[in-house]
Amino acid sequence: MSVKEKHEVLTEDITDVLHKLILYNSNHMWEDVIRQLQKATGYDIVHCEQIAVIAHTKGQAIVKSGKAEELIPVDNILKEIYLITEII
Repeated sequence: MSVKEKHEVLTEDITDVLHKLILYNSNHMWEDVIRQLQKATGYDIVHCEQIAVIAHTKGQAIVKSGKAEELIPVDNILKEIYLITEII
């Protein structure tokens, strides 16, 4: 395997892990956002509150990073109450 081939394989492996699930600020009730984050991620309430605070103050927050296949179910649960999300 040439150096170029090794680099391409390594790059493909890394990009599988670099997806991020972003939560954007919205006009939802605070408790609803926390409850839905907890339901979607299994994080403790303090972690969910931190995500919500960041999304509220900065306009967006990373909920979770990982492979797209892992993020899609979490994203779907957040969208059950029409939270604004994106996987990038």
